[in-house]
Amino acid sequence: MVSIIIPVYNAESFLEKAVESVFRQSYKDWEIILIDDGSTDSSGIICDSLANQHDNIKVAHISNGGQSHARNHGLDMAEGSHIIFLDADDILPPDTLKITYDCFLKSGCDVVCGTMQNFSEEDELKSVDRSPSEALTGNNYFRMLSPEDAMLDILYQKRLDNSVCGKLFTARIWKELRFREGTGYEDLDAICPAIMRANRVVVLKDCHLYFYRQHQGSYIHTFNLRRCDVLDVTRRLTATMESHYPRLAPAARSRELSANFNMLTLLAANSTSPEARALSDRCWIRIKELRGESLRNPSVRLKNKIGIVCTYIGGRRLVEILGKALCR
Repeated sequence: MVSIIIPVYNAESFLEKAVESVFRQSYKDWEIILIDDGSTDSSGIICDSLANQHDNIKVAHISNGGQSHARNHGLDMAEGSHIIFLDADDILPPDTLKITYDCFLKSGCDVVCGTMQNFSEEDELKSVDRSPSEALTGNNYFRMLSPEDAMLDILYQKRLDNSVCGKLFTARIWKELRFREGTGYEDLDAICPAIMRANRVVVLKDCHLYFYRQHQGSYIHTFNLRRCDVLDVTRRLTATMESHYPRLAPAARSRELSANFNMLTLLAANSTSPEARALSDRCWIRIKELRGESLRNPSVRLKNKIGIVCTYIGGRRLVEILGKALCR
C-alpha cells in the first residue's frame, strides 16, 4: 500500500481536486492521510466529509504548526510500505502511482523520482486528465543513481529537483527521519538525509508525475522575510556535506551560493527594513566567500557563473539593480 500524505491549511478551493486526482489513479492500493493543520476556512469540514465517504481516507485535526509539523503527523499515521507527499493545492496525474510502483518492483530502489509540471487555473482541465505519454517499456526510460550521484543532481540544480513531492519513497526511509519544524524550505532541508538513506535512486526520464499549481497565494509566489530561512538551510547542508560527504561539498556550496544570490535580489526588490538590510549584508558576505570556487567549478550552472561575473564587474550594487529589474 502507498500512503499519500496531504497537509491541509486553508485549501478549501483546491482540496477536493487533489483528493479526486488520487481516486483517478490506475493503481488502487493506497490510503490518503489528510492532516488539517488548524485551518480557519472550511478545509476541516471537507476533510471530515471525504473521510466519511471513503474508508481509505484518514483525517487528523491538529493545531496550526506549519507544513513540516503536519507532514510529520502524517508520517506517524502512515501504514503503507511506500510514501508519497501531495500538497493540497496540487494534482497527481492518473498513472503516477502505477508508474512509480512498477519502477520500484523492477529496480528494487528506495526512491523513484519523476519531474514536476507547472500548471495554472487556465489549463487545469487539460492537466488533470493527462498522464505521462512516454513509452515506459523495459529499462530504457530510467537512470539508476547512487545516493551521492542523486544528491549531486539536486545540489547542482540539474535534472533532479529538491522537492519531496513527485517522488515515491519506501517507508523505511522515513522510519527515523522527520521534517525540521519551524523553518521554511523544509523540502530542501529534508531531501539530503532522505536520499542518503536510500540504497539506490531511480530517475525517470522526462516523466511528469506531479502537477504543481501556480497561483498567487502559494509560498513561492509571495515574499516575506521568512523566505530567508533558505540561508540557514543551505548553510546546514554545506556543513553536513563538508563533515560527512566531502565529495558533495563543492555542490553544496554551489547550492548555498544560489540561495544567497536569490535572497539578495529578492530583498533588494521587496524590502528596505533594517532587518532586510542585515540579511542582505549577510548574503553579500557569503557570496564573496563562495564565488571564487564556484566560478572555477565546471559543474556549477551558468546562471550562477553569470551572477558571479556580475559581482566582480559591478559589485553588490549591480546584482541588486539586476535583481530589482528581474523581479518587476
